[in-house]
Amino acid sequence: VFFVNNSNKRFDDQYSMSMAAKGRILDIASIARGTLPKERGLRIVRYLNASHVAAYCGLSDVYSKANLFDEVKSQTKFLTAAEENRIKACNMDAGGSCYRELVCWAQLEITDAAKAGLIDARTAVMYRDKLLDFQAALSGLYNFSDQPISFFYIHFISLLSAIYLPLFSVSTAFEAGTGSTVYWTADLVNGLIVFLQSIFVIGLRILGQKLSDPYGSDVEDLSVMFYLNFTFTQSNRILNAEAPRRPEDEDMVTVEEKIVRDRVTVGAAWDGEEEKDGFAAGQEPIVNEKGEEVDEVDAPGQNGATCVVQ
Repeated sequence: VFFVNNSNKRFDDQYSMSMAAKGRILDIASIARGTLPKERGLRIVRYLNASHVAAYCGLSDVYSKANLFDEVKSQTKFLTAAEENRIKACNMDAGGSCYRELVCWAQLEITDAAKAGLIDARTAVMYRDKLLDFQAALSGLYNFSDQPISFFYIHFISLLSAIYLPLFSVSTAFEAGTGSTVYWTADLVNGLIVFLQSIFVIGLRILGQKLSDPYGSDVEDLSVMFYLNFTFTQSNRILNAEAPRRPEDEDMVTVEEKIVRDRVTVGAAWDGEEEKDGFAAGQEPIVNEKGEEVDEVDAPGQNGATCVVQ
C-alpha cells in the first residue's frame, strides 16, 4: 500500500508539472498579444510549442522525434528549415538538450525586443520569469525520469509477494481442515480468500509500477497528445484574438455611463453622481399619494407595511 501511495504521488506531481508547462505557454501568449508586435509573439510562442513537444520526445522511449515531433511538426509547421537543421544537431531523443535550446531561442527573442524598445525592462523580466517557470516544469519531469522508484524496493516487494502468497495459501488450506474434518464450504470460502488476496497483493504492485511512469503507452498514462494539441491551438487563438472596435474617448464615456445606468445597482454610495438622490440607476423615483418624491424606505408596501429593498 505504501508503494502504491508513493507511485500515485509521483503520478500526481508529474501531472501538475505537465499542466504548469502548458499554463506558462498560455501565459506568455497572453502577455505577448498585448505587449509585442504580432509577428514577434507568434515566433516566441512557436518556439515554446516546439519546445513543449521536444521535451516529451526525450522523456520517454514511447515518444521519439520520428513518431511525435515530426508528426506534430508536419501539421503545425512550428520550425523553419534552418531552425530544423539546428534541432537535428541537438539529438532530440537523447535527453532534454533540445527543448532547452528552444527555450533559449525564446529568451533571445525577448532580449532583442527589449533592446529594440518594444517592451520595457519590467515586462522583459516578466517574460523571463514565465520562460524559466516553463523550463523548470519540464525539468521536473526529467528529474522524475532520472530517479525512478528504486529497483531494490520493487525487487523486495516482488520477492515478498512470491514468498508470502504461497505460505498464505498453504496456511489457509490447513485451516480448512484435513481428513475427516474436511468441509467443502470451508474449502470454497478459503479458496476465494486466497484468490482475492493474490489479486490484492499482485494487483497493487503492478498498479504502483504503472503509475510511477505516466508517460508511456498504458491506458492510465497521461494524455500527452491532448496536452500538445490543446496548448498549440489555444496559444495561437490567444495570439490571434481581436478586440471589438474601441469607441472614441467621448463615445467611450457615453457607453460606460449608459452601462452603469442600465445595470443593477451595487449600492447608492457606490453608483456615482446619477444616484445621489438615492434612486437606483434607470429606476423611476417613488411618489406618495400627495405627489411628493419619497425615499424607498418611506414608501408604503402592501398592507401598509414599510417596503425595504436591499
